[in-house]
Amino acid sequence: MSAVKRASSTEDPQLVLKKVKKSATALDELSEFGQLTQEDVVYYQKEAIYRILNLFRHKNRRLKKDLDDLAANYSKIHKYYSLLNNWWSEVIENFKNFDVVDSTDSIAESLLVGVDESDDDAIAKDLHQKKLKMIGLLQPLLSKPVSNREEKTVLLTESLANLNIFKSQLEDENKLLKDKIEELNQELDQFITAKDRSESKTLSRLSDNSKKDVKEELPEVKQEIISTELNDADKQVLEDLKVELSGLKTKNNILSEKLEERSAKVAQLDTSLINMSNKIANLTEQDLQQCSIYQVMLNKNLELSSELSKVKFNSSKIESEFSNLESTTTAYQKSLEAKLKAELDSNNTVVAKLETDLNRIRSDRDELNAKLSILKAEKGKSELVEEYQQLNKILEDRIQALESKFKDVEIDSDSINDLETLKKQNKILSNELKQLEDAFKQTRQLANNKLTKYSESDALINKLTAEKNKADQKYFQAMRSKDSLTSQNKILTLNLSKQTDLIESLKTNEKNLLKKLEIETAIFEKLRDLESKYQKDLSFQTNKTKELEIKFKSIQQNNGELQAKLIQKQDALNKQEALFSELKSTNQSQQSKIASLESLLTKYRTNNPSTTQDEEINQALLVMTKCQLCNKNFKNVALKVCGHCFCLECINDRLNSRMRKCPNCNKQFSSYDTLNIHL
Repeated sequence: MSAVKRASSTEDPQLVLKKVKKSATALDELSEFGQLTQEDVVYYQKEAIYRILNLFRHKNRRLKKDLDDLAANYSKIHKYYSLLNNWWSEVIENFKNFDVVDSTDSIAESLLVGVDESDDDAIAKDLHQKKLKMIGLLQPLLSKPVSNREEKTVLLTESLANLNIFKSQLEDENKLLKDKIEELNQELDQFITAKDRSESKTLSRLSDNSKKDVKEELPEVKQEIISTELNDADKQVLEDLKVELSGLKTKNNILSEKLEERSAKVAQLDTSLINMSNKIANLTEQDLQQCSIYQVMLNKNLELSSELSKVKFNSSKIESEFSNLESTTTAYQKSLEAKLKAELDSNNTVVAKLETDLNRIRSDRDELNAKLSILKAEKGKSELVEEYQQLNKILEDRIQALESKFKDVEIDSDSINDLETLKKQNKILSNELKQLEDAFKQTRQLANNKLTKYSESDALINKLTAEKNKADQKYFQAMRSKDSLTSQNKILTLNLSKQTDLIESLKTNEKNLLKKLEIETAIFEKLRDLESKYQKDLSFQTNKTKELEIKFKSIQQNNGELQAKLIQKQDALNKQEALFSELKSTNQSQQSKIASLESLLTKYRTNNPSTTQDEEINQALLVMTKCQLCNKNFKNVALKVCGHCFCLECINDRLNSRMRKCPNCNKQFSSYDTLNIHL
């Protein structure tokens, strides 16, 4: 997409510059969206320089740490050197009291290593005098005939070969470790750079801009202006940073050289220290007897042996006590079990007797209840018969009363004269008699029916009562069995609770006894382990004493070589001190150069102010913030469709004239797609 080119505005540049306000912290701010500005580019360059400085800062810290470690090791070695020097001076003074044996000049020439020339004449003279004194003391002793010379030389050559092999192994390991340290340092530097790049705001801003689909293309004139402004504005910063980088590189090289020298010195001194420690470690029997540590170990050994015997005695005592406890617990358990069995048997017999008596009493009670119910049923039948007889009597009395009434009627009829009335009365009476007979028959039938029903119901009631009595007997038998079962259950639960209590008490006793047994077994095992450890320590101490005797003999033979090596190490130390002083002087000179360069740079900056560059930057910023269509107003409206920015007047003109397409990318937009912005 090509940007729309228009003629520049005819306004005065000074007036335009007055309109734009300069930011107080222009180089410390970063735009959040849109294309990159001049400030963003300067911010990016500053961040890149900061990343390089941060990397060199971390390297400088590592080198300073290594130098501090080397200085600490150097102080230790210097202390050991002074101690050894004092020891040898004491040896010389002590040897003066002995008788001097005749010496030979041939031995004196190759006895000790010569002193190299050094800057310090006092040290060289001191060493030369000590060398002469040592030769005067050692020459008479070495001129004596040596027994088994060839065997000793063979042993010395073998030990020397072994030491050379060990030295080569140590050198290889040292190289591997150095390579690993360099690799780790490189990885650390890469990690620091990656971390700085990930935390960089400008890089994230660039990556965000690269992901966007639509990009604003500035005019070619603006790009040329920005590139020239960048080249002019960053010259001073780049020059300063180059000077700082050169100074840091020189410091880094000096420190790396110092580190290599110090590491070589430390390796040499470590080998000398190992040799001296071996020499001190290999002692004779007399030295061991005089040694306080050896005496302490012997005393400890005796104490431990006495403690071991005590422990054995205690363990045997504990075992006997444990066996006695086991026997008592088993006897107690057996007696408790016998008592429980006897009590259970007696309780069971008593319960059986009580159950038989209860069943007998309950059966007698059931029989009596059945007889009682039968008697009650027979009593009911006799009452029914009596009632039936009373009813019959009542009916007979009624019949007799009616018959007497009929006779009275017949007597009255004799007195009546009129036959018709008699006939009528006779008819009426006959009708009444018939009605009475019918009523009597009906009542008789009803009474008979009721009696039959009553007898049937009585029979049913008797049957039901008999069945009820049987059911009651069964129910009572079931209840009696239930009661007997509940009583048995209660007795059994009580017995079970007692048994469980006894079992729990026995279990607790068993647990306590098992805990005691475990404790005793653990003590016994510990005592065994202690005994084995003490035996191993004894064997180890005896072997160690033998090894120490052998080493002491071999070190006595290697004493001369060690003395020569010690002198060589002293010479090397002197050289290293001289080199260290030279490095200090070079460091001071480099610092003075850096100070002079910084003063020159400040002068250059004060004499050449960059006002024209600021004006060009402001002009470029004005061009970027002005609307591309009218070049009059500032950009204050953004299109949501494509993200391009214009002024409000131009957008309203386009909306009114229905030219609703973006001038840069020809994407359609409406009044709802506008967004007010503030630059």
